[in-house]
Amino acid sequence: MAPEHVIRPPASCFGQPRGTSVFAAPCRAALTAKTHAEASAINRQKTGRGLSKQAFGIGSKIKQVDDAITPETQKWAFEVHPEVCFWALNGQHPMAHKKTTSERKAERISLLAPIFPKIERHLSNRPPRVGADDLLDAAAAAWSALRRYRGEAKCVCKPERDETGFEVNICY
Repeated sequence: MAPEHVIRPPASCFGQPRGTSVFAAPCRAALTAKTHAEASAINRQKTGRGLSKQAFGIGSKIKQVDDAITPETQKWAFEVHPEVCFWALNGQHPMAHKKTTSERKAERISLLAPIFPKIERHLSNRPPRVGADDLLDAAAAAWSALRRYRGEAKCVCKPERDETGFEVNICY
């Protein structure tokens, strides 16, 4: 979901160089913009902040979810962020390695293997179009879903509601 106000974990949670890994989502009004410049201008007008190219790049996917979400579906459809999940799995410490390194893969596998013992086998058998980093991120999100199902999930901030009444938070 994309609220008019934005909840974002403090960069201090992740330290450097991970502090910028969790970027603010676009506000709803920016989701229909055709260009990054237009979306950023709308977002700045509504929230006081510009919009990163990464956030603009996933705006269409955010809009698909935002269009489908209802108060009923929000009981099981909630926001996660892989970097927040890995931060939590790592004892609330930032990950040491950048997304594009082989050390990152090993670091994340070591955190996921106790939960998903066959994760390395799935990595080696994944379809060619699925990146190892994407599969690891999906597994971290699945860990959050499992925690939510068990009633163990935690959220980054105190629950807030956006202008439509939906809860806005990142859970892990």
